[in-house]
Amino acid sequence: MQYLSKYLFCFCLIIYLFSCDVPAAKESKRLQTNFFDIKAFFEKEAAYLKAQDVQILKTIQHNQTKETQTITPKDWNKELSMFAGSDINKPSWKDKYLLDSTNRGNGLTLLHYKAIDDKLSIQVLDVELKENKVHSILIVKKISNQVYESQQHLTYIPRKGYSIKKSQDVTLFDKDDYSIEAKYIYHE
Repeated sequence: MQYLSKYLFCFCLIIYLFSCDVPAAKESKRLQTNFFDIKAFFEKEAAYLKAQDVQILKTIQHNQTKETQTITPKDWNKELSMFAGSDINKPSWKDKYLLDSTNRGNGLTLLHYKAIDDKLSIQVLDVELKENKVHSILIVKKISNQVYESQQHLTYIPRKGYSIKKSQDVTLFDKDDYSIEAKYIYHE
């Protein structure tokens, strides 16, 4: 009888363990996106630009110093990392942005994400769509504390190029302005 009760106990334990509602590993790794998936967009864009062997005519300016050069990026994901890193699809941010969708005419729709909390570094994400394809992206980042203030405006035009404008002001130092203008060059 004692032998049978051990088997019955093990049998009940196994049934209990298998009946628990535990999500499969595949389901638990799934990321739900509440907003435009900027990271996935730039991964696809980087793959396309690499496959096309695109070069960049890049003009970099720091205050009054300006330099222009033509480069061929070895790593497009790294080249576009400032944009891809501006992903607002973080679980802790799901209630931190307001979305306003506007029909702008001529087939253009603007998705305007605005931060509710001014402490978030990404304050604005504008995605302009034309017939459900990305027409342009604007990202406004801001970091501010007692010692340092920085503001960035990142603009991306798919398959054409991008611009980054940054202004930073550090207490006891002169204000610095940076800009990068990048135009894509395709080989015929």
